[in-house]
Amino acid sequence: MTKHLPEDTRKEQILDAARRCFIDQGYSATRMADIARRAGLSKGGVYFHFASKRALFDALVEQEYHLGVNFLEKVERESPDWRRLLERLAGHFLHFFRQRPDYPRFFMVMAEMAGRDESIRAMLSGIQEAYFSALERLLQRGVDSGQLKPIDCRAVAKLLKGLLDAIEGYLAIGLELDTGRLLRSGVEMIAGGLLREGSGE
Repeated sequence: MTKHLPEDTRKEQILDAARRCFIDQGYSATRMADIARRAGLSKGGVYFHFASKRALFDALVEQEYHLGVNFLEKVERESPDWRRLLERLAGHFLHFFRQRPDYPRFFMVMAEMAGRDESIRAMLSGIQEAYFSALERLLQRGVDSGQLKPIDCRAVAKLLKGLLDAIEGYLAIGLELDTGRLLRSGVEMIAGGLLREGSGE
């Protein structure tokens, strides 16, 4: 008999099982029965919460999006100096990628699916644009406060997101990374290019 769990907990259980199945088997080869078995539920129990395999995939993508953008919006409401903000941003994502290795690996599944399905490609493009906008707002605040040099905030936002995506991709394929070293070097490199002289000392 399946233990009764709160709905949010049950959904998380199903999403974790789906993520693992998509990583291990690929999206196309995964069946709802595989996800149900991995979650320890009946197929009906999975269908009660998610209408289809695609609905599960979309929910996983949305989950990744909210985890990242919600953190950016949180730091956007704060007003630390920019060097500390860079350290916090980089540290947060590097720590998250290392603590939850399934997330970088699912990043590869998303990239594969985007190459095959136009609707998924459009969805992921929209999510990237949301990340760009959140980073652009942070950068513009730094420029307006005088801490950052005058820069093309949109272009720099895309470059910063590209760095995060590259690191996520490295971890997804199993590269061993010294995240502490990356954090120190990355912050120095970015701060040196963005901060006005005397800012964040």
